[in-house]
Amino acid sequence: MSSEVEWRRKWKPTLTAYPWQPIKIHGTVYMIKYKFTPNSYELLLTDLKHFWYEELADNKLQKRVKKLNPGIEAPLTRILDQVKSVLDKTQEDPNTAIKISFQTEDGGQDVRVLMSLTSQLAGLPFSWNFHCLPAEQHMGSEHLTLPLMAMVSELSRRQRELFQVIQAKDKQIDDYKGQGAKVSRKHIETTKFVETAFEMSMMTSQGFEDQMRNFELDTFNSRGQDLYRQIMTKHAWVHSPTKGMKSDDDSLLDDMSSSEDKKRSTGDSWGNSRLPPSLQQSRSPNKTPSPNKTPSSAKTSNNATPESSPVKGHDSELLRRQALERRLEEEEAKKMEKARKKKKIAF
Repeated sequence: MSSEVEWRRKWKPTLTAYPWQPIKIHGTVYMIKYKFTPNSYELLLTDLKHFWYEELADNKLQKRVKKLNPGIEAPLTRILDQVKSVLDKTQEDPNTAIKISFQTEDGGQDVRVLMSLTSQLAGLPFSWNFHCLPAEQHMGSEHLTLPLMAMVSELSRRQRELFQVIQAKDKQIDDYKGQGAKVSRKHIETTKFVETAFEMSMMTSQGFEDQMRNFELDTFNSRGQDLYRQIMTKHAWVHSPTKGMKSDDDSLLDDMSSSEDKKRSTGDSWGNSRLPPSLQQSRSPNKTPSPNKTPSSAKTSNNATPESSPVKGHDSELLRRQALERRLEEEEAKKMEKARKKKKIAF
């Protein structure tokens, strides 16, 4: 079975898995997300009503660099790092030099967004413009609506888990008190947790009211961004086409593990486990000896007694397992060799 850890090492996240960041420009809150590579970027912007998107790479990216910053000679990766660093600062510094203007084509209804950045690169003025077009309709639900629903669902699940933990702690504290334990300082003593009382206090708290005034900025704070990443990564894993597929190595491992599980479930004694066919006739521990057979007739052709035969059977099982493990190692080495050859060909 393809493990999630192995899948995460190979997975290349798309823009969908990158979290939103709130930015406030001229009193308006926008949400922005972006993905940068050494020679390209993707950017998605929304005012929570409309979505705008731009993707730029290679030659088009080089042309814009030369047009906006003709006096700066720097590798493309350095230019992209500079643009990304300015965007990253928008959360830390609301006064970052970012301007947004809206444009419409002559006679058209589609509104385009021009987002301008200004900063310093190696002591020289540096500027950048994003030319964002209206995003495709499905992008709004894929990047915001559905992830938010998943986040609410997951937070509700975690809240239920926390309630159970708190209630279990209350039972533990009651047990301590029943044995005469007391808190060393009175002010750290807590009251027993009641879920309905907690819900009512949250509904009437000042914090609830404050949250409704600033939810646009607080939803995707550092914790919200981290939860978004977790949600989208787990979603990609759950819907991965490789999830649930078994390789030959996995099948062999399953056979070995199931054999070991059977041993553990029935005990290590051969008398309580199923004997190999070669030993079934030489030993029947739950049956009395036949009156027509003498004890010497229970011996095997190699003069092994019934007590010694299981030991040899155990040795053969161990050898079989070692052979399987060697086979797994050989097949893994072959796969790695093939992968290296493919990489050389691709290069």
